[in-house]
Amino acid sequence: MRTNPLDTIAALGLAIGGIFGLAGTFVASAPLRETLWAIDGVALVVATALLTMKYQRLGNDCVAAGFLTFLAGESLLLSGNAAGLEASVPPMPAASRFGRRR
Repeated sequence: MRTNPLDTIAALGLAIGGIFGLAGTFVASAPLRETLWAIDGVALVVATALLTMKYQRLGNDCVAAGFLTFLAGESLLLSGNAAGLEASVPPMPAASRFGRRR
């Protein structure tokens, strides 16, 4: 059975995205965390773009739509990662601070 090189790239992208995403979560240094999450985001965007095209060509529109939705969300997270963690998280609205201690 022959494997398509794009399938291999997609699988590697998902694996790299998972590994670097988890590694970025447990790192204390902010610059290193942003770098790991940037690598994670790029790998996941490439992998999901390839998988979207693959399943669209196979006629599995529902699966392709799922990967396309993930691609859109991950692209948004990747663009927010460039601003840093504090700048990419919106401030907490006053309604959700109700009842909290100061």
